[in-house]
Amino acid sequence: MPRILVVENEANVRKLVRANLTASGYSVLLAADGEEGLKQARLQNADLILLDLMMPGMSGWDVLEALKARQDLQKIPVIIMTAAVKENQEDGKRANAMGAAGYLSKPFTIDELLRQVRQALKRDGDTGNAPQAHPDC
Repeated sequence: MPRILVVENEANVRKLVRANLTASGYSVLLAADGEEGLKQARLQNADLILLDLMMPGMSGWDVLEALKARQDLQKIPVIIMTAAVKENQEDGKRANAMGAAGYLSKPFTIDELLRQVRQALKRDGDTGNAPQAHPDC
């Protein structure tokens, strides 16, 4: 069962994403901020990281940069999730340039989330054939 680390400071988004990923057959780890997310990435064996950009303290950009700088973590695919209104297109280009596997603008549908999760895991060697859930984030 693929393990997904969700790094998101908004508890309601964390819970909704966890519920839908779990219902779709994934094991889910949670982190409420960038520092905790980076620590969990080092300690756990996640197959994928869903990463919010706008968090207090260590931002998602900082976490992504730290992940990609570490040889033991740089191959874990990362999907960026953000509600950033400013220049979403520019943020998407920056995320891609920094090695992110995907980019989701909030609010996003669970179908879109699961599509990107399956795609990122397939690129990383997993089949990602999990059933879909329904509510939106």
